Amino acid sequence: MPSVLGLMERREARARQDLESWLEVLEQAQAEVSAAQERVERARVGREELVQVLAEESAADVPAATPVGGDADASTGSGGSGAGYDERPPVWQSGMSEEVLSGLYREVFAAVAVAAAPVSGVELARAVGWEPDSKNEVERIRHRAYGLEARGWLVREKGGRFTPAPGPVGRGVSPASAERPRPDAGTA
Repeated sequence: MPSVLGLMERREARARQDLESWLEVLEQAQAEVSAAQERVERARVGREELVQVLAEESAADVPAATPVGGDADASTGSGGSGAGYDERPPVWQSGMSEEVLSGLYREVFAAVAVAAAPVSGVELARAVGWEPDSKNEVERIRHRAYGLEARGWLVREKGGRFTPAPGPVGRGVSPASAERPRPDAGTA
């Protein structure tokens, strides 16, 4: 007759094997989830880039009339409504100020530059006057912030919050839109 202690040791060994097996399955599943999340993000950014390129191409094929008086922003739709597409921001280089940014890219950079702390996409949407409860609008703003990050204007921290890159603001650039409310301030 087997001893009770021996039975319990075998039971514990089987439970330990089961645990190790499930931990291995969990680790594999987490790796698959991470890979799938990365594919989704790449596909989303790729789709948005394609839409932007197609819009720029169609705008290049049809000459746009610039109003007399030189107010080009009115014709490009760079206001808060999100109509039209902004010119891609240049890669930041020493000596550049936010004046080289156009439309919504400039507004997003200015909002991040005047913020007291790192800002999220929702806070950026609120800061530029868009509806922070609309996922679509928040994603459009976040996409502009990603573009600024890719070109050296912003830094994305853990948690997806944005801060100005050391170069663009480290030289004493004063944001053109400093009168905007800070992203962490509520809207009236």
